[in-house]
Amino acid sequence: MVVTKKNTIKIITYILLIAGCFVMLFPFFWMLSTSVKNPVDVFKLPVKWIPDEPVLSNYTRVITEFEFLKYMRNSLILSIANTIGSLFSCTLVAYAFATQKFKYKKQLFVLILATMMLPGEVIFFPQFILYNFIGWYGTMKPLWVPSFFGNAFYIFLLRQYFLTIPAELSNAARIDGCNAFKIFWKIYIPMSKPALAVVAIYTFMTTWNDFFGPLIYITKEEYRTASIALYYLRNTYETTSSLPMTMAAAILTIIPCLALYYFGQRFFTRGIVFKGIDK
Repeated sequence: MVVTKKNTIKIITYILLIAGCFVMLFPFFWMLSTSVKNPVDVFKLPVKWIPDEPVLSNYTRVITEFEFLKYMRNSLILSIANTIGSLFSCTLVAYAFATQKFKYKKQLFVLILATMMLPGEVIFFPQFILYNFIGWYGTMKPLWVPSFFGNAFYIFLLRQYFLTIPAELSNAARIDGCNAFKIFWKIYIPMSKPALAVVAIYTFMTTWNDFFGPLIYITKEEYRTASIALYYLRNTYETTSSLPMTMAAAILTIIPCLALYYFGQRFFTRGIVFKGIDK
């Protein structure tokens, strides 16, 4: 068999991809392996990647003793609220910028895009002062209410996607007596499912994995999210006994994200590979 230059490049590419997959998957395998080990076996050498007697008591303790499902519920509530808020606000604003004509339209859109260039640290302190002044500090409101006021990146993404929808459909619907909102609801929303899926998945996963926001604004134990609970779990027990429990909690934490991406990957991949057009 003659090995050509093209085949050599393909083989090297596959080897690099397999190595990359191993590097990416190894931490998850280590987490899973540690989560089913007894605490005394975690630091034993040589390392046993597959325990002789896997135990599920770490998961049981996390759920019963530490009540981790309660914190996952808080994260789920915040993630769903932020997803609904982002979809509601960003789709309406993006639709207006994509289809409607109004004064200072381009200037306002540029202003919205300009907010993407501001580091989060720049606006954090003014936001903190505002939320503290109106009595939101110590509650979950600062973590979900802002999503109902739009997100610059999502507005840009949806606006670019809306511009790919033929204007002839809107014109035909307008001739049939549809108003702007009905055109938005009956034409643009059904035809924009891939882009909406991208916004939903990004928002859900960003909120679910957020650590800084809950750490700053949440002061009551009952409002803690899963990411904050992982931090406190690590410091509640001794290092030897807490590591398997922490890994068990981490496995529980990533399950919703994996499930969301698995069921939404078809829309997700279609949504991020569209060609935006300028208008």
